[in-house]
Amino acid sequence: MLRYRMVAYYEDKTSETRLARTVVVIAPDDRTAVQMVKTEIAPLALGGRVAAIHVVEKEAIEPKVVFQGDPYIPFRWPVGEGGAKTPGDQA
Repeated sequence: MLRYRMVAYYEDKTSETRLARTVVVIAPDDRTAVQMVKTEIAPLALGGRVAAIHVVEKEAIEPKVVFQGDPYIPFRWPVGEGGAKTPGDQA
């Protein structure tokens, strides 16, 4: 899989203002990535037309953990295999 950071240029259909929007896409190839951006931006664009798409970054990605938060002391601890038990879970 590939991760793309792209900039889509289009004219906003509500204000008729020229806009640029950064979009991050994970797709198997270039053609699919461009089509995904067009599908996402077209409803916002005047006449459904995306003027241009510029690829800023393109990198191969592997399945992995991409974020780990800092450790903290939780207010509740999971009990058994069912997950955290709180008074709201009783309903």
